Amino acid sequence: MKKNKMVGIFLASALVTSAVAVGSASAAADQTNKVSVSNAIASQLKVVNGSLTIDGSTVSIRTVLVGKTTLYSLRDLADALGAAVKPNNGGKIAVQDGHGQHILNLQTGSTNYQLDGGSASFITAPQNVNNAIYVELASVVEALGGEFLSKSGELKSQSRLSGEFANPFFDASGNVVVSKEDGEIPQLVKLHTSASGDYESFSSNENAVSSVLSPDRTKAAFTNDKGELFILNTSNGYISKLGSDTTVKTDLAWTQDGKKIYFIQGDKQEKIAYIDVETGKVTGVLADKVENKSEVQVSADQSKIVYFVNVTGTAETDKAGTEESLKIDYSKAGTQLFSLDITKKDAKPAQLTNKLDNKLFLSLLSSGEIVYVSADPDGVIENSVLKVISTDGTKLSDLAADIDVISAKQVSGKLIVLAEVNGNSKIYEVTSTGAKTELYSTEQSVSEFAVSSTGSIVLIEEGKVVLVQGGVNTELTK
Repeated sequence: MKKNKMVGIFLASALVTSAVAVGSASAAADQTNKVSVSNAIASQLKVVNGSLTIDGSTVSIRTVLVGKTTLYSLRDLADALGAAVKPNNGGKIAVQDGHGQHILNLQTGSTNYQLDGGSASFITAPQNVNNAIYVELASVVEALGGEFLSKSGELKSQSRLSGEFANPFFDASGNVVVSKEDGEIPQLVKLHTSASGDYESFSSNENAVSSVLSPDRTKAAFTNDKGELFILNTSNGYISKLGSDTTVKTDLAWTQDGKKIYFIQGDKQEKIAYIDVETGKVTGVLADKVENKSEVQVSADQSKIVYFVNVTGTAETDKAGTEESLKIDYSKAGTQLFSLDITKKDAKPAQLTNKLDNKLFLSLLSSGEIVYVSADPDGVIENSVLKVISTDGTKLSDLAADIDVISAKQVSGKLIVLAEVNGNSKIYEVTSTGAKTELYSTEQSVSEFAVSSTGSIVLIEEGKVVLVQGGVNTELTK
């Protein structure tokens, strides 16, 4: 059984909030004239005790004011960030970050410095005051791989990942896993949600970026272009091949107990089957030769499945099959919902809908009700509506029609909906009666979301990863 071990690059990340005129650091960046101070003047600078918040803890730090710019004790800052300071003769100092990735060489009284072998410059030169070196806060933190957030005045000891992200989910420990989409090869990245904010490159397997999470969040399943199915361990990143079947598999869906994975099977998506997670054995469930099945869902008690069939246009032509005579009838094209009792050997699928609307984001609730998002293909009805079908399959009604639903999913037995309302992106919990509880709202565009078992929310907001936890929003990436 082939396994790919994760590539872990743990990087310490810390929110840093200045309580001592952090604004002066940003002011320094706006100055056009570099500032040097004579030794005589430097000796007269007054040291003031201040504080910074790093990794959720407040630490003391000494500062001096040079003109309108606040400089910070290099020793205090380095100790707080886990960096090493190595003074040399003549006021020369080498600073190495705690991960051994950056080396900063500076000299008191000089605005010029060396970073990882390259040249750069400060606005205000480092100062020696009472045998302690004071430096620009933002410049030094960023040189050591950190980040200065100009809007909030906060600092991070490790700069956040930048790029375009997608497919978020929470693992069993509450960490966020996302796919980074803007590299040459998409990869999975794990973003830790603890105070340290570490992250790691979790998997470089490009097929793993579309993994489907198991109910207990410890595993995720995906396939490759050969039809082979793999299991990703969401804790350590190991990947193992499951079984030897190479038929085409799409729309993976775990059973509630995590022992089986249902999927649409075949080149034309004409079958439904499942694979045993322990043995890798594939068992057929439905082979009625009806093509274009999608979004199979299985009930918690594994007594029935529901799925969509995407009905395409019907082609008609003359006996000769000439191109001129070809006509395609789209009058019955659309998406239809079917249900199948899988406890009965010879049961036939039951069609539950007949309207020609576009249907997406199918959910089979624990109550037995079926929910999906309905979109009018002609645009007459502007909003995409959340529809619900009764347990017996006889009654179809609107569950949420006053919001424009973007997507919906069932999370830990709750129906969570992403919608657009008056230009804002909102996330709701929707009950079986249609009652809505707003969980999050933003003016930014949200494309995807996931919810943890404890109620935390992760969003892809304008391509960035945003964590909503305990009423606090944190941008995990930039």
